[in-house]
Amino acid sequence: MGTRLRNLRNKLKSIKLSDGKKISRRGRLTNAQILLILKYYGLAIRRNTSKSVDEMSKSIWAIYFHKLSTDAKPQHGLCPMGSESWCGFNKCLISGEKYIP
Repeated sequence: MGTRLRNLRNKLKSIKLSDGKKISRRGRLTNAQILLILKYYGLAIRRNTSKSVDEMSKSIWAIYFHKLSTDAKPQHGLCPMGSESWCGFNKCLISGEKYIP
């Protein structure tokens, strides 16, 4: 996955996206973001080895939609709920606090 993301970034590095910015700029697909995605996907797989494939798939899709989420369009429906959740948005929903990314 990391190799594919790096290859995609390198392939598209000179092309401007629909918002006029490049893909490898700050807040975009940087090496740090690629490493985070790999870390989260690895954790989702390791945490669900004793569960069903559907649970593992749901965890992976939760990470995808969590990373895709914006303030204008939050997409945390698949993220785990509760005070022990890794999703800050859903933690704040439970505690009643304001979510600050």
